[in-house]
Amino acid sequence: MKRHILFLMMTCTFLALAAQESTIRSNIRSGNREYNKERYENAETKYRKALEQDSTYYRGQYNLGNTLYKQKHYEEAATHYQKAIENPKMDKKQRRDCFHNLGNSYLQAGLKDRQNGMQNFQQAVNSYQEAMKLDPKNEDTRYNLSYAKKLLAQAQQQQQNQQNQNGGGQQNQDQQNKDQQGQGQQNQDQNKDQQNKGQQNKDQQNQNQQNKNQQNQNQQQKQNQQQQQAQKQKKEDAERLLEAVRNNEKNTMKDQNKKVAVGQAGRIEKDW
Repeated sequence: MKRHILFLMMTCTFLALAAQESTIRSNIRSGNREYNKERYENAETKYRKALEQDSTYYRGQYNLGNTLYKQKHYEEAATHYQKAIENPKMDKKQRRDCFHNLGNSYLQAGLKDRQNGMQNFQQAVNSYQEAMKLDPKNEDTRYNLSYAKKLLAQAQQQQQNQQNQNGGGQQNQDQQNKDQQGQGQQNQDQNKDQQNKGQQNKDQQNQNQQNKNQQNQNQQQKQNQQQQQAQKQKKEDAERLLEAVRNNEKNTMKDQNKKVAVGQAGRIEKDW
């Protein structure tokens, strides 16, 4: 009984796998027909359906990579070529073709996006070299390898020039910033000198005004002193004049008294 059940289970599993394999192959054949008719989007749909049944099916990964390449989806195509290469069931010729197409995908991706071109060109060189190891006499791969190396060298040179330019530009910018800082410092010094000079002029003006005020004050004091001295002198002169007048009056009185006395004496009659 147990053997019978086990046999039925194995039979069901085999039939399921056979049906799955049949579905996968059917989708692959349909995809190939669409691919040959250059209806690449339809082919992509069929290949993806096949991979939904078995994602490790390297023929589906390889064919999907081809139709994505035709649609210029180079980076996504490279991803599926890489998945196909990881399957150990691929024979030598299939692996060679897959490496060759992987190199083409990286090469086209580099030409499409030059900003990341160097990395893609390097991957293309590596892929072509792996293909050459599997088929050293393949002229198509040899030619593509030479072309990829040339593009890689150009990208490396361009990056070096850009770095030198950026370095020189940074040096120029640093020098410009330094000059601007120097100019700014010079302007600050000039402004400071002007402020100091303005303050000095202001101080000098204040000092001159103070000196002028002091001179005016001294002159006023001198004039006051002169006026006081003149008034004092005038007062002294007046007092001396008054004193002189008094003395003169006094002397006159004495003279008059003397004359009166003499006169009186002269009038005395002689007693003879």
